[in-house]
Amino acid sequence: MSEPGEPIRAGIRSPVPILMYHAVESAPRPPAYKHFYVLAREFAWQMRALKRAGYTAVTFAQLADALFGHSPLPARPILLTFDDGYLDIKANVHPLLRELGFPYTVFLAAGKVGTTNDWVISEGYQPTPLLGWRDILEMQADGGVSFQAHTLSHPHLTRLSSEDVRRELGDSKTLLEQTLQTRADVLCYPYGNVNDSVMEQAREAGYRLAVTTQTGRVRASDDPLRLPRLSVIHVPPFSATYGVGALNFWWRVHWWKDARL
Repeated sequence: MSEPGEPIRAGIRSPVPILMYHAVESAPRPPAYKHFYVLAREFAWQMRALKRAGYTAVTFAQLADALFGHSPLPARPILLTFDDGYLDIKANVHPLLRELGFPYTVFLAAGKVGTTNDWVISEGYQPTPLLGWRDILEMQADGGVSFQAHTLSHPHLTRLSSEDVRRELGDSKTLLEQTLQTRADVLCYPYGNVNDSVMEQAREAGYRLAVTTQTGRVRASDDPLRLPRLSVIHVPPFSATYGVGALNFWWRVHWWKDARL
């Protein structure tokens, strides 16, 4: 089997979308919050639409096998990711995805578990509750979900000293692995904030894959520690800015231009 970083990627035959969600809420929030959430009913329609269209949700372990070990992915693969670990995931995401047989990944700011996303306060937003360890362990026991690393405190990694980056990456990985008794080898860079130095420290910390907020689909030539995603945000059924909500979702999945091309 090839090691991470080696450009032998026969398992990736066509670009693979990784969808990026944050909160999945029961009631609408003010327009300024549209990038932070989707509505539960909106999300349910999207997931059922993917199922009807023949998509197969796959895990990062499967993606890694395709990138490094030549194992082919199923037809129409897609990955589902949720940043920060919001409390509403337990009620509004987990049961639905278990019903559909869609595995998914939640990226936890490990030092903030059981509190709120207080890092948004300085930007003028109200904080939102995050999953607690009991919730996380219950969901993990039920299956279908992988909890992976989003650092300890959700900082801008490129603004930190090398020592602080090492602590954010290493300590969060250790905390997750010790608490959940499972491997935490996938990283989500907070804010998508990454440079070559941070990426190399992620590699040294033992991460096998890492995702950004850069728009695109995973290609065979991508660095496994700099994988792009497709952001999904709240779009009303009819929006002057985004058009018809359902069509906007499919545009994101199928036609949103890769920012790297």
